[in-house]
Amino acid sequence: MGNTVGSRGVLTQRQKDILIGTLLGDAHLEQNGKYTRLRVDHCDKHKAYIFWLAHEFTPFSLLPRQIVEKDKRNGKTYKRWHFSTKSLPLFDEFRTLFYKRRKKFISERLENFISPLSLAIWYMDDGFRRRDSKGFYLCTSSFSDKEQKILQYILNAKFALITNIHHQHALGRIFIPSASADRFNQLIKPNILPIFKYKLL
Repeated sequence: MGNTVGSRGVLTQRQKDILIGTLLGDAHLEQNGKYTRLRVDHCDKHKAYIFWLAHEFTPFSLLPRQIVEKDKRNGKTYKRWHFSTKSLPLFDEFRTLFYKRRKKFISERLENFISPLSLAIWYMDDGFRRRDSKGFYLCTSSFSDKEQKILQYILNAKFALITNIHHQHALGRIFIPSASADRFNQLIKPNILPIFKYKLL
């Protein structure tokens, strides 16, 4: 992966692309002491993905760990996997890109950073394929309507993807319809991990 550069305290381009993708999904950057760290949590069945991410962020990553929690309401036990990086200044610029007053947000600047690898990571992290038709969803309901429109613009400007916003219970999310489904599938397929192949066409 070329971590020779990374060992000097600089993210490789591949690491930057992966970071952008997972921040578009469920990952978070948080201030921890003086500097910033990346935090990622996924369900137990995505253990392989967490370990893959941890490996990709070598030498900045800490060993993934399993978290077991009991739901007091129903008594059921739930397992998830967590990984975080060390707190380092090299993550600070991405916190500036993605956060405003401690809340994640989307700006037009993202167009300069997102790549096909970022797109694949975003989809593995927080997307799914529609079963009743040829199309894909990116779960973007945590972003405002304005931010979702910015994401639509970026997907079109950078990857020539036509998208719509579908609403469910007043929450919008990006839908990639059949007209762009084959192109989207082609863009992400080379970087989709085996455990997520079921998400492809």
